[in-house]
Amino acid sequence: MNVKPEGLERWFLVFLSLWGVGCLFLEALAAAGLAGCALGALVAARQGGVTVRGALRAWAPMVAFLAWALVVPPLSGHPPSGTGVARLLDFAGIPVAAVALGQLSDARRVRLAWVLGGVFLVSCVVAGLQHFGAWPAQEAWAPLAWTRLPFERVYEVVPGTENRFMAGGLLFHRLKFSHIGGMGVAFALGVGLRLQGRRRAVALAVAAVGLVSVGLFPYARAASVALVAVLGLLVMLGLPRRVAVPACAAVLGLAVLALTLNAPLRERFLNSNTEQGSGSRSALLETGLCAVRESPVTGVGPGRFQARLWATPDMPQQAREHPGKAHNQFVSMAAETGVPGAMLFVVLLGWLAWHFPLRRPEGLGALGALAFFCLLSLLHDPLFHTQASQAFALVLGAGLSGQRAPRS
Repeated sequence: MNVKPEGLERWFLVFLSLWGVGCLFLEALAAAGLAGCALGALVAARQGGVTVRGALRAWAPMVAFLAWALVVPPLSGHPPSGTGVARLLDFAGIPVAAVALGQLSDARRVRLAWVLGGVFLVSCVVAGLQHFGAWPAQEAWAPLAWTRLPFERVYEVVPGTENRFMAGGLLFHRLKFSHIGGMGVAFALGVGLRLQGRRRAVALAVAAVGLVSVGLFPYARAASVALVAVLGLLVMLGLPRRVAVPACAAVLGLAVLALTLNAPLRERFLNSNTEQGSGSRSALLETGLCAVRESPVTGVGPGRFQARLWATPDMPQQAREHPGKAHNQFVSMAAETGVPGAMLFVVLLGWLAWHFPLRRPEGLGALGALAFFCLLSLLHDPLFHTQASQAFALVLGAGLSGQRAPRS
């Protein structure tokens, strides 16, 4: 099949838009966009003379990680779940996104950035309305129950208040909003630091609005801390030292000021060390370690680890009933794919970071998003949520989109 470059470029623009908007709003759109980009990437690779051998060689760390995770656990009697396979295959979206974005002209990349940046800003505004209670009553969403969006999750009252709520933006889920939004903020800042003129101002404005929204509205402590740390890293990498140091001090000062003036947020951070305030995080981590000890080499199978299945009777009730993971992405990965699988996962992340072209806007932005993911993964499982997993692949693929496709 021979597709004209113009037609293929339009195809990628449409499906990249669906992919990005879906990550910020509706899961089904993200899946459709990823699938459409994958189909287009196959066409582009064939027309560009890319061979299977060349592609496998070019993406060897990813191939090794996916091969281990998809093949070794089943051979040991631990087959993956359907969800586990889907989340692993999201990693294949990284080269897909790299190819798709690499096919776009500069004008169409800017158009895509306007679409995704605009939707993200709308989500930030919605999060602000949800947080301050300027939002319809929960019963008003009953006619839209068929969408299966978790409308009820944005009505969780902030402890110590009566009229403040933990917001979730267009995702209607505070952790999804903070995790995906954090990656978006880091990417926008990295891009903005490498651009000039109006584009730079727009990118930095998006990052600033996102920083305030992610930092204040969802009350997600780990995401807020990780984001402030990553912003400091990006500023040090993207600006001259004489400007970067005072800029970092200003960001840190604003973060401290926000904690000082926002009593509920300050109390939430102060309660982090308590069992109730941490959400039984230590017990959840122990369930992951129990799974690792049970099957240290091959894991219990992708998608098969649930904290409640490895909780002991003496653990808190939340841990014994928790359907999620260990609240540590690396431990959860080791539980499901074994310690070798987790090591291959870390190698893949390091390989990606090494190959990001940091002098290019998308390269620095992707490094920021990856650093945010790694810090967040010490206290959460970002890949547990489908849209966060798909957003992660899209952002990392964007970081490599300036490179030429591999050839044999």
